[in-house]
Amino acid sequence: MDTDASFRKVVMTKGLLWLGDVDDKVHQMAVWVTEHHLERLPCQLEEKALHGSYNLCRIVVFDNGEKWIIRLPLLGRTSQAHCDEKVASEVATLKLLRERTNIPVPEVKAWGLANENPLDLGPFIMQEFIQGEDLGDILEDPADEHSSLMNVRVDDETVKAIYRHVAQFMLQIFKLDFEEIGGLPIGSPDRRRPLTLAAHEIIRLGGVNVLGSRSEKLLTTKEFFDYIVDQQWQQLHEQLNSADDEEDAREKYIFVRVLKSLTSRYTWPDYNEGPFKLICDDFGPRNMRVKDWKITGVIDQEFSYAGPAQLLATAPWWLLLERPHMWDFSSEMEDRFFRHLDMFQGVLEEEEDAMPGHEGRELSMLIKRSREDGTMWFIMVLQGFFQSPDNFPCTQLIRHTPGWNGLVKGIPEEEIQAFVAKKMKHTRLHSKREEETLATYNDKLLKGLIDPNAFFQMVEGPYERGDVLDD
Repeated sequence: MDTDASFRKVVMTKGLLWLGDVDDKVHQMAVWVTEHHLERLPCQLEEKALHGSYNLCRIVVFDNGEKWIIRLPLLGRTSQAHCDEKVASEVATLKLLRERTNIPVPEVKAWGLANENPLDLGPFIMQEFIQGEDLGDILEDPADEHSSLMNVRVDDETVKAIYRHVAQFMLQIFKLDFEEIGGLPIGSPDRRRPLTLAAHEIIRLGGVNVLGSRSEKLLTTKEFFDYIVDQQWQQLHEQLNSADDEEDAREKYIFVRVLKSLTSRYTWPDYNEGPFKLICDDFGPRNMRVKDWKITGVIDQEFSYAGPAQLLATAPWWLLLERPHMWDFSSEMEDRFFRHLDMFQGVLEEEEDAMPGHEGRELSMLIKRSREDGTMWFIMVLQGFFQSPDNFPCTQLIRHTPGWNGLVKGIPEEEIQAFVAKKMKHTRLHSKREEETLATYNDKLLKGLIDPNAFFQMVEGPYERGDVLDD
């Protein structure tokens, strides 16, 4: 499934405007940071800005040599409506991990919501700077511009050493239990349902608000699974370009329709009502820093929440760095994935034997269970976004779900045909809207003939008002 080109233009434009605002105020940042230092020490900003997937970062150096990093959600890359929620959740996660684990996460020095930022640049986190290189950059192939997969030249011993470090972190995280599912901090009266990475991306690049009310409570694993599948169902129905043609619409409808019927089958009864675990959708080597092949820092704990244990007790999505929903299915990729999963499981079992409190090998046994009963493919599909039934996890789920073809046959043909007809209408409407949007962008916005907010409203307004299908 493709993202929406019109929303990509909105994302890019918002980001450029916000970065311009940052540049205009960068000379005020040092004084602002000094106000948050316990000793009010003067500081200077390092010249280079760091651009992450969702944040703009600036390193500051105090007169005593101490280093902090300022993290600001990059507007456009982060949904404006969810910036505060993302930052508050990340701060709560970092504090929890520092208090109850020895995972090397940075210390939060100061933070605030958008209305607490005197520079009017949105919510912020000021935290200690952790030395080291980006582990993801080291592991991927610099010569391959079209893939962020792990470099095939990385030898097995290096991979195992990295997996060993991450396994140690996962075992500590697995020991953190929660009584309810929800966004962090747990117990906040206005923050109940999780802000997942997948939902955030669907909103940001597809225009469909799949999150619903913050006050929505999810009491069981089954309810969480239903909630996530319903988001994919909603995106399929409401994103105008969710299908390319009639055949694509048919295949996607059938897949998600069957997926909706599988939540009970893939819910483990013994973990349905908890305990729930800390889930970070962006946890992995790309958000780790390393020095001499030792992980010195685990950073960027955004999109974290208390969720079903099954999300943690499964094959990690990051085994090959890139998210599996981005892969086309092939026997070569299948062999590579399973080889790395075997390596990880072996290392995890060794770490369980060595770490007190894990003698029962609960986590590795649950990952083995997830692999044997096919649950890991179901989890991968739930964690994907903008995906198609022919990608790697979807293909695997179809192959490993007994009776899949029978479930497909149970869908009334007239139901499928009605959906296909609706999506073809959506496709025509989307083509017309996209042509108008891109013409406005090129002929008016870039020439300064229209206010950017008017352009944003042109793209986002129909989805926000609920009249996206009005022609």
